[in-house]
Amino acid sequence: MLVQKEHRNIVSPRAHHWPVVALLIVQLLSGIVLSPQRSFFPIYMEERLAYATISVSAFVAIGQLLGMIASVVGGTLCDIMGRKWTLVLGSIGFVFGSLAYLVRMPWLVILLWSVSGLGLGFHTLGGQSYLIDAAGPERLGVLSALYNWGFTIGGTLSSPGAGIVLDRRGFSAFGMVLLVLSLVTTLGTMAFLPRLQNSGIRRELGGLRGYRDIVRRPVVVILGLLRFLPTCYWGMATVLIPLLINRIAGSKTAVALYATLSQIMASLAQVLVGRAADRWGRRGPTLVAFGTLVVSTVGLAGFAAHLWSFYTFGVLGACAAWSLSTLTPCLVSDSTAVEERGCVLGTLNLLWNVGMMVGALIGGALVEIAVGLPFFVAAWLNLGAIMLAAFFFRLPAVQGNRIA
Repeated sequence: MLVQKEHRNIVSPRAHHWPVVALLIVQLLSGIVLSPQRSFFPIYMEERLAYATISVSAFVAIGQLLGMIASVVGGTLCDIMGRKWTLVLGSIGFVFGSLAYLVRMPWLVILLWSVSGLGLGFHTLGGQSYLIDAAGPERLGVLSALYNWGFTIGGTLSSPGAGIVLDRRGFSAFGMVLLVLSLVTTLGTMAFLPRLQNSGIRRELGGLRGYRDIVRRPVVVILGLLRFLPTCYWGMATVLIPLLINRIAGSKTAVALYATLSQIMASLAQVLVGRAADRWGRRGPTLVAFGTLVVSTVGLAGFAAHLWSFYTFGVLGACAAWSLSTLTPCLVSDSTAVEERGCVLGTLNLLWNVGMMVGALIGGALVEIAVGLPFFVAAWLNLGAIMLAAFFFRLPAVQGNRIA
């Protein structure tokens, strides 16, 4: 009996590898859909529906506003109904985002895109919560990098094909391909992603009250700012860089090339940062990532009128932004209790959506004044983020953990 018990203890951890593997597969499929879906939407609004840049930024911001709602509700759903079904709910939003490319009525396009923003919020919260629960803290950095690989490598695989489809067949064929892939992703998640045994910690509907206490904590406040400030840049970059490349080069393939290059380099950066965070702690990689982001935004501010700057400084900024996303689950895992992580991640995702919305709106307004001005503003914001990051790692709640 003793031997049998020990044998089960040896086999059981191996069996627990499957949830992580399944999640990584889901993320890869999601990235294949989401990356081109998000990259080409501003161009779709500008070219097919004839909207100005500021209007495109406003419509993108509406999706982020719905994502804010998903952040509050989704954090509670993770703690009540479980990580898997929150993730599935988010995957359904990708289907609506794909349908946006198949309609021509502006109000319906905006409605479908807004619902997809709601779904992205659920998907992000469900996926990050699932990852933290399924992975041990000692390997969370590397697994977080592999998790984010789903979006970056998925985009690397799909972006070249997306550019070719758009140049040769147009947005209708592009939308149909995305619709099929998003349906496959959603059904596959429902069928094959295991439900974690410790998922759904809180069964009562009192989770929303937990936000009030959580957001007052210094650790969470600074974590929120560290999530918000770099996301302001990413909100600008997501809208402006594809538009500016398209204006300068006049080719969708040029946009796809930028997306592919940035995703390949960001994938490499994520693994390096995740490995460094697991081996040497979170402080150094976090400060380096913020410093790199500042360098990239300064470069874009100075050379935004030149196509080459997007393939250098723009790609460097993508590496920094994705590296910070890789570090976020590590910081949350090391500084919060397991029973409140759904709400903490919900708070951070809410601020991520606010940052994306604010960045898109500021970028759309400032680019009409000067092409490099939005990136100049982003550089100053993230100089402040470096100082906040240094202060964060000196907090007692953080110094008591291995990230100190």
